[in-house]
Amino acid sequence: MTRRKREIVGLMNERDFPHLVELALPAAGSRRVFLEFDAFHRKRRIPVRRGRSRHEAEQLYVRFCFPDTATADEFRNRFGGECLTHARAVKREAEEEWGKKKWR
Repeated sequence: MTRRKREIVGLMNERDFPHLVELALPAAGSRRVFLEFDAFHRKRRIPVRRGRSRHEAEQLYVRFCFPDTATADEFRNRFGGECLTHARAVKREAEEEWGKKKWR
């Protein structure tokens, strides 16, 4: 099984920058919001590091990765979302996958 480059880079960002903020974004009209995310990072002179994204129904979830808790909390306070750490995110995904398995 091959993995796409974006998935590998996102996973590496989550591993190397373990303080994550996961945001739920609408499927359409999110360009202005992404410009605000870029301005937040530019103001603090930190690169935008995105983790893996996921889709559920019509909802898009995007993860942003930060090197420290303070910056992640500041981002969450400004834009909303849920703060995670890399270990918690991996555990939650494993639990979701386990629930999706079909037992015979």
